[in-house]
Order: sequence, then C-alpha cells, then structure tokens
Amino acid sequence: MIKNILLSLSLVLSITSNLFAQPSVIPATLSISQEKQEESLIIEHKDVKITVGKLEIYAPFIYQGEIAPKQGYLIGIKDTVRMKDIVTGCQNSCDSLVEVIKSSNEEKLVQCQKRCDERINVITKKNEKLMLEVKILDKSLKSEKRSKFLWSSLSATAGAGLGILIYQIVK
Repeated sequence: MIKNILLSLSLVLSITSNLFAQPSVIPATLSISQEKQEESLIIEHKDVKITVGKLEIYAPFIYQGEIAPKQGYLIGIKDTVRMKDIVTGCQNSCDSLVEVIKSSNEEKLVQCQKRCDERINVITKKNEKLMLEVKILDKSLKSEKRSKFLWSSLSATAGAGLGILIYQIVK
C-alpha cells in the first residue's frame, strides 16, 4: 500500500511539475536495486530508491515481524517531511503562477471589452448613417420613377397626337 502511495506521489510530482512549473522541472524516478539476479519461486521484495529532484530516498522492504509494525516499505519522517516541502513548494509556485496568469487575462479581457464597446459604437453610427442614406435614396428613386412615368406618358400622348395630325394633313 505504501508502495502505491509512493508511486502515486512520484507520478503526481512529475505531472504537476511538468504541467504548471515548466522552468523548475523536478524529475521523480523509482528504481529497484537488483541484489540478486536469479528469480526463484519465492517472491522477493527488493529495496526501492526514490529520486525527487536532488533528493534520494532509500526505502528498504521490511517484513512483518522484523522490528516494524507491519509489512511494507518504510520511509522515515525526515524524508516524508522533505517530500511534503517539495510538494508544498511546487503547489505554492503553481498557485502564484495561476494568480499572475489570471490577473493578466482579466486585464486583457477588460481592455478587449473596452475596445469592443468602441467598435460597436462606431459600427452602430455607420449603420444609422447608412439607413438614413437608404431612406434618402428611396425617396429619390420614387421621385425619379414618377417623373419617368409622367414623361413617358406625355411623350406617348404627344407622339400619338402628332401621328394623328400628320395623318390628317397627309389625307
């Protein structure tokens, strides 16, 4: 169980340091010393060496009944406190980094919103101006249609009258 906790701790340290604090990467490794290279049918527990940055922790496996309250890997309080300090330091640097990025993004958002309001006002004024021009052009178009219709009617009537007059003169 403690081995799983140590593996989880080293994995969390590795991931946390890579995700949030890229300049201060703390490599965490777990290596098993190989005192005996022969494999036997009996399960042998080998000592573990945990490396977190420059910190190296040797955790021997102690069987239940040997000067230990339970079976498993034992890590001293001093090493646990040092690992806690490393994790706390990473968390503090990550928290300060998050705060800096958050405040920077909030400032950028406020500036963008101000500029957006200005752009919307400019676009709204241009839209109102164009709508007024459309109304003026619409009135002008109606007036032009009316005058063309009147001139067309007058020229058709005048042409018919002139045609009848010429016809009467020729006859």
